[in-house]
Amino acid sequence: MARIFFTIVFYCFIIGACTASEKHKVSDTVIPNEAETGNQVCFNHSLIVLDSATYAEAVNSEFLSKFAFSFEKQLPGYQGFYLIGATNYLEFFHPESMEGEILEKGEIWICLASLKANYLKGLSKEKLDFIEYKSDDHFNYLSLITEDSINPITTWEMRKKQYESWTKKEYHDSISFSPVDYNSPQESDSSSNYLMNDVIGIGISLNTNDSLKVINYLKEIGYDSYSEVNGFTRVSNNNQFFELRIIEELKSPMINRYFIQLNESIEPITEIIGTSRVECDGKLAIWYFE
Repeated sequence: MARIFFTIVFYCFIIGACTASEKHKVSDTVIPNEAETGNQVCFNHSLIVLDSATYAEAVNSEFLSKFAFSFEKQLPGYQGFYLIGATNYLEFFHPESMEGEILEKGEIWICLASLKANYLKGLSKEKLDFIEYKSDDHFNYLSLITEDSINPITTWEMRKKQYESWTKKEYHDSISFSPVDYNSPQESDSSSNYLMNDVIGIGISLNTNDSLKVINYLKEIGYDSYSEVNGFTRVSNNNQFFELRIIEELKSPMINRYFIQLNESIEPITEIIGTSRVECDGKLAIWYFE
């Protein structure tokens, strides 16, 4: 997978994922999505490459059309399906979404966002040879690099040029970003009319070596609370969390589920979408990817 692949996709966008027996209790998972004092990083968006049939079912799903503010976007060079939350969003591709490339089913990218200007520069990235820091005119990037130069997680931070052109607000070096500064305010406002509020957690399947890198990376950016939930390791910043499942034979990390906070409580319901399923109960939805 090209390491710059998903960054290119973001520029296009901004301009224009277990077994059936696994259950999670709502009391174990619901965490408020408001940024708490001291949290310097928040979840911004995530991408999964689905098989073509599951992608088509998602795009045409009557359930998803009511569940979230969603749409398929087609721009020169790529095609994707989006579900928009109050402060973050989900993105789905199929294997032929990128013109001239064949993507592998299950490929992922998770993008986090800094909530404080100049925060990323102060992290001890030099100590960890699997963390890469880069900058361009628009963003600073702190990326996790696993085997074969795969980049499953990046944290970015707005620079002056991007912040002022995108938000139409004045930038200063000690500014605190809002989670929605990275998104379209119009789309975030539109999401309030739907059931989906925000993604609050991501389940990741990965091998032991990659899990150690992921945990160290997350600790470096402020996800420093650890617990065991339903047999998985949960890494949290007291606001949002990652849930890690060890599968040694996996070559690279894969998303096995999203935890989605809902705007209202509903009766239990299960919706099958291709090889995935969405289970809703109370104010929590979990979207599983087999």
